[in-house]
Parts: sequence; structure tokens; C-alpha cells
Amino acid sequence: MAFLEKVLDIAIKKDSVRLVVMNGSRVNPNVIPDKYQDFDIVFYVNRYKEFLKDNSYLNTLGEVLVKQYSSDQRDGSLNIEDSFIYMIQFKDGNRLDLTIRDIKYAVTDFNENSLSKVLLDREGLNLIDNPNESSYYVKPITKEDFNFCINEFYWVCPYIAKGVKRGQLFYAIKHLDIIRHELEAMIDWWIGDNHNFKISVGKGKSRYKDLLPEEIYNKYILTYPNINEKNIINALIVSINLFDYLAHELRTKYNLKWYCQEFCVNKIL
Repeated sequence: MAFLEKVLDIAIKKDSVRLVVMNGSRVNPNVIPDKYQDFDIVFYVNRYKEFLKDNSYLNTLGEVLVKQYSSDQRDGSLNIEDSFIYMIQFKDGNRLDLTIRDIKYAVTDFNENSLSKVLLDREGLNLIDNPNESSYYVKPITKEDFNFCINEFYWVCPYIAKGVKRGQLFYAIKHLDIIRHELEAMIDWWIGDNHNFKISVGKGKSRYKDLLPEEIYNKYILTYPNINEKNIINALIVSINLFDYLAHELRTKYNLKWYCQEFCVNKIL
């Protein structure tokens, strides 16, 4: 029996499971299938708390290599009133992210996540499948987000230089990660703008290579240095130049104000 059939067999045998929905890459028409894709499944159940008392049914799915439940996470116990997640990597290569969710949230959840496909419907909700990426499109740029991004990026830049000057390269790298996060926000907006904000950049920015011009993509790669002083400095310079270029383009197009003075990396290095 195929893995998905095993999961559905559990749902069919348990009357408390009223609706089964698959989310994620396996229902995404824009993702090329491969053997590494997770199975993102939601069981919408009645008698939610009672259903959680027995999870022995998971033993029928295969030999477990490693697992993490909501209760294993640092803040997991704070978020299990209406939802609980079993994340399991099986020895045969299959990975399951199984969410147990109160049935009262089913319609709202389905409407909020465009990558949803109904696999079982005992409630007769008749939810219409149309899996697409619209819930994951880059959000349109706003003045507030743009200003926050500009401020945070340039505020953190001197920390990287300070780390380099002190010989604290791990410190410098960690702050480089912070400004890269803001750079990625600017890249996302730039990509979104070029596609009328009807585009997803993919999980973990996986589509940057396909969506960015080669020159910009190659510069983005350089923002990931190894623990080497020269490479960290170069990554900082590249990050600033790329951020500045993209931000100025968006500022001009959307008539956004620029609240940061001209930034010169030489002054902090």
C-alpha cells in the first residue's frame, strides 16, 4: 500500500476524522514532483481533545527514523488548544507533517490556504479544489514595511564591520544574516513588482535562481561568505550595493521616501 493510502486508511477507519486535506508542494501545480516532498496532511476532527489521547495509529505508517511533535517544541505546549502536529521522518524516506485540527476551523483554513486539496469529506462541506499559489504571492510593498526594511538594514551594517575589526567573525556573520533577511525582503518586492505581485519566490527563496537576472543572482550568492575576514567584508559591500540598487528602483517607482543618508561602507571599515 502506498504511503498516502496508508494515511487515508487511518482516516477512513476513524469516524472522528471528518475531513482530510492535503496542503503544500504535493498539490502545487508549479512544483516538479520528487521523492523528497513531504506529505502535508490535516485531519479535521470532532472531539479534538479526545482524539489526541491515542496516537497509536501512527505505528501503522512505518519505522520512524526521527520525529517531533508539538509537545516537543519549546513553545509547543502553548499552541495545542485547537491544533496539534505530528512531524515524522520515516526510515523508508517518507516524511509526514500530520496536523490534527478541530473541525470548526476547516472552512476558514481552506479559504486561507490556496494550496489545499480535499481527500476525504464526511461533513459534506463540498469545498472546491483549485490548488494555486495565490496565498503565497509576494505581498505588495507598503511605505511602512519599506521604511522598516531600510532602517533595519542600515542600522545593523556597522555591527558587521565592528565584528570584523574586533576579529569576532562569528559575530559579524550572525549580523550579516540579519541584513540578508532585509535584503531578501527587498529582493522579494523587486520580483513581485516585476510580476504584478502574482508570484511566489518559493520556500526558502528556492526560485531566486529562476526569477532573478543572472547578475543580481550572482551578487546575492556572494552575501553567503565563509568565515574569512576578506570574504565577510566583500559580502557586506555586495549586500549594501545590491540593497541600495533595488531600494532606489522601488523608491522611485512607488514614490517612497528615503530616510537614510548616503551610506559609505568605507567609513565603517
